[in-house]
Amino acid sequence: MGRKSIADERRTQIVQAFYHCVIKEGAAGASIRKIATEAGVSPSTLHHYFKDRDEIIEEAVVLFTDEIFKRFAEKITPDFDAEVRLSKGLEFIFSNGMINPDHTGFFLECCVAARHNTRIKETIAELFTRFRTAIMDHLNGMAPFACLEERQKKMFAAMIVALHEGIELQWYADPEAICLEGALNATRALILFFVENPTCIEERRDP
Repeated sequence: MGRKSIADERRTQIVQAFYHCVIKEGAAGASIRKIATEAGVSPSTLHHYFKDRDEIIEEAVVLFTDEIFKRFAEKITPDFDAEVRLSKGLEFIFSNGMINPDHTGFFLECCVAARHNTRIKETIAELFTRFRTAIMDHLNGMAPFACLEERQKKMFAAMIVALHEGIELQWYADPEAICLEGALNATRALILFFVENPTCIEERRDP
């Protein structure tokens, strides 16, 4: 892989500056001037690379999603058997690298911004699509899961995302009330149960 261009490096620098501003002051306090100061550039230079703050948010979501998937790929190698891959995958998504005050708080700020911006909302929707697809790819090595219908796999992946995001939100609000290790073990048990009992995730059809 070739070296990133100077323009790409500068854009990444600005996105990282935005992240640090949001962590310190929240998205509402992360003005263009403050982002530029954090990045060590002038506001006019920042506008040369990004037309507005919303574009920075969009790129931030993509950048940090890419970093998460990169770290995940480094930890989960194809030579692991299916159950080891499952365990290591869950350990990763419930780890401090995925769930911590800074990362979780930043993501929630981006979700708030998405309420009034379709572009940001679409970027976050793509993040969840990637998350669900990665889960399906990850679990396809387990024979019972591989035999499910495509719609069942999608519903199953959506359930795992919902579990993870719900636990993350509760932990962020009250870390003393939520044990991430316990949540990891409960999620693993639920996944194994549903994989072995696929009729439990049949979609209900009205008569």
